[in-house]
Amino acid sequence: MAKYRHSKVKRQHHVVKDLEPGLQMLAKLESVDGIIPGIISRKAGSAIGFTFQYFTPSGLKLIGRSSGAAQEIFVISHNPERVLESLYQSGLIVRPLD
Repeated sequence: MAKYRHSKVKRQHHVVKDLEPGLQMLAKLESVDGIIPGIISRKAGSAIGFTFQYFTPSGLKLIGRSSGAAQEIFVISHNPERVLESLYQSGLIVRPLD
């Protein structure tokens, strides 16, 4: 598949279909500069959604889960803390319990 961007989402790799709506919502955030879907792995379970993994030098890493698959999602941002807070506020990611 050729490398190209559709909106802010880079299309070098396939994207798990169930994650598309969340990626499009993420792309609409002003503080997001780009989204790079990564490796897709098989997984057990049927949970669907995104979880925050950690901050990276260029933004943050999320894991997107759908029925039978998990995919790495790298978010490029000049303000990753703001992106994470927006994801919590939108409900795309559930805030961890302290």
